[in-house]
This record gives sequence, structure tokens and C-alpha cells, in this order.
Amino acid sequence: MVGRVIQGRYKLIDERGSGSMASVFIARDLQTNRLYAIKVLSRKATTDAELIQRFRREFELLKQISGAHVIQPIAWGDDQDIYFIVMDYVDGHTLKQIVEQKGAIDPRRAINIIVQAADGLYSAASKGIVHRDIKPQNIMLTTDNVVKLTDFGLARSESTAPITVSNVFLGTPYYVSPEQADNGRIADTRSDLYSLACVFFELVSGKVPYDGETAVDVVVQHMRNPPPSVCAINPSLPLMYDAFIRKGMAKRPQERFQTIQEFVDGLSTLLEATPENTLPPPRDTGRQIPRFVSPISGQTFQILKPELIIGRSDPNKGIFPDIDLIALDVHHTVSRRHVHLSIREERYFVEDLGAFNKTYINGVPLMPNQPQELREGDTLRLGNVDLRFEIRAS
Repeated sequence: MVGRVIQGRYKLIDERGSGSMASVFIARDLQTNRLYAIKVLSRKATTDAELIQRFRREFELLKQISGAHVIQPIAWGDDQDIYFIVMDYVDGHTLKQIVEQKGAIDPRRAINIIVQAADGLYSAASKGIVHRDIKPQNIMLTTDNVVKLTDFGLARSESTAPITVSNVFLGTPYYVSPEQADNGRIADTRSDLYSLACVFFELVSGKVPYDGETAVDVVVQHMRNPPPSVCAINPSLPLMYDAFIRKGMAKRPQERFQTIQEFVDGLSTLLEATPENTLPPPRDTGRQIPRFVSPISGQTFQILKPELIIGRSDPNKGIFPDIDLIALDVHHTVSRRHVHLSIREERYFVEDLGAFNKTYINGVPLMPNQPQELREGDTLRLGNVDLRFEIRAS
């Protein structure tokens, strides 16, 4: 799909994420030169009329919501059986990416993030809309520290007829409320707040509330087990954090925060009791070693010298780059000598070496032979291979 032009206007320039039902691309509007995010329904889903209807419903519900903390839709369409939604482009990372990269974050920052997310839920709830899939993967934090709720694909409105997709689990096991796991149709704003409390738990602890070997294991714990102690994971937190989590994740909706304002008031009380710098102690100490990590396979490539070449080996031509991506590059989209990486005064720079397929940092293409600074958490794309840049203790 990358390189394709939709409706003669939107050129897909990079894929940012994909799931079983849809993929999200960065696209350039050839008429205005603006960047947008475009969600494209998968080929498999386009054979199901109910899924197409749900996809269009997502756009219609988003159009009803106005607020600073909800992604804004631009257009919906169908181009030769490619169904798509055009949305504002958000430059940033999901909360899931942030936790995976850094672990638990400062609780005061976490409170600020969750308050913004709650404001996004209020914008939806004021229109009678329940998100039903609140999770850190669907909450973006922009480079300006503004929260945006995304992916309303499972959202439901009180004013519209329900759409039922057979044999599809509604929600995400790690964050699903007990009543939504039992019957997605009865989920309301309190269900979204339960999921948001789970996200808050993860932000301040670095761990999901419940874990298990299967999705069923996790869902059963949400339905039966009492909320775990977040203070046991992060002892530096005031004990009232446990009280907030117990109420936010109560099994019965009537025992939770009943309104978004009540939920936010609870967070404000936590903020007043939270001192600065209450992060858990670092798990590792020692010399910092930069590395690249494949988000798909988890394979890591440590950066052990100040200058190196990243590419794809070719033994027949005697080419063996310092970081060899041949195992990740199924379709040979990485050039043999794709980029040069250098370290200068503890700063990291990458330079595209005129590769056949362009190099991108966070979706922005690099000009050949022009070094660009690489910062922790950035995603480097070479051909079809993504690498996340990290600095971890040795």
C-alpha cells in the first residue's frame, strides 16, 4: 500500500501500525502538501458488510465529537474497494510505546495524561458515545504533551442502532471491564473509566493490572480477582493510590466513580498528595548502551562503536554491514549499505546513503547524505524494517 495514491489525492508514504481489521498510514495530501493519518480497512474485512458498516460508523461518531483530546476526522471514502478514514496527523507516541520504552513514568505526569484522556472521554460521553476500547495503544501523547484519544472502531452511541459482529470479542483483555467482557452492549462511560483506571495503573507501575498465559486467563481475573496493589509494585506511591485503583476498578459499575468529573476529582486528590520524583528505583544501573530494537521480533542490535553501517549483507559481493538486517528483511527492501550512524558528543546521527527505499525517522523521510539527529524512542524505518532506538543500562 505504501506509495499508493487514494482518490487521486492522498499518497500513502509510511505505515504506522496495523491490526487484524485495519492499518494506519501517514499520507501526504497532494493538493495541500499536508500530512494526514489514514486508517485503511483490511482486504479481509472488506468482504464483511457488517465490518464495513462499523468502519463507516466510526467516522460518523468521530464527526459528532469536538474536543482537544480526541483525534479529528477529515473524510471517509471508498476507492476501488479500499475503505478509508482520513484523520488529523498526530506527531507523537502511544502510551504503550512510552511504557515499553521507559517503564513506569512519574506519577504527576501520569495524572496529567489521564486527566487529559478523561477530558477526551467527556467529549465523547457528552454526545452519548462510549469508546469501549480504551487502552494505552489508543491514547497518543503528542510531542507537545497533548493527549489524543484514537481508534473509535468499537465505539457505540446511545442514539444509533447497535451493530453486532459475530464471534468478535469487544475490547482488549488487559483493560476490559467485567461487564463489557460479559456483554459489550451494556458497557457505559463507567466501563471506559474502568479501562482508563487500568491504563493509569500501568503508567505508574510499568505493569498491567492482570496478566496470564491466555486472553481468557486475563479476562477471568478482571471479572473475579480484586484489583492488585499498585503501591506494592511502586512503594514510593502514597497509599491512597491503592484506594483510587480499588474504586476505579471495582467489579460492579455502581461501586466505581460514577461520573468523569468524580474520576478527575479523585486524580486531583492524588496529585495533591504526590511528591516530586516518585518513580520506582531503576531496575538496572551502569554504563548506557544504545541499541536498536525490532518492535515485531524483539531482536536487538547494540551500538558498540562510534561509526557503523546499517544494511543487508550480501556474501556474494563481500558486503557485511555492522548491523545486518537480513533476518528481518523478508522482501529485501533494505539496501546493502542503507544508512550510516555516527556518535558525536553523546548525540546520535543517521545519514541515508542513497538507499533505493528511503529512510524515515518517525515517518518523516530523510534526504540522502544529510545527517539527522536520532533521539531515544525514535523509530527508524529502512525499507519495510522498523527499528526503535533505545538507550538502556548495561
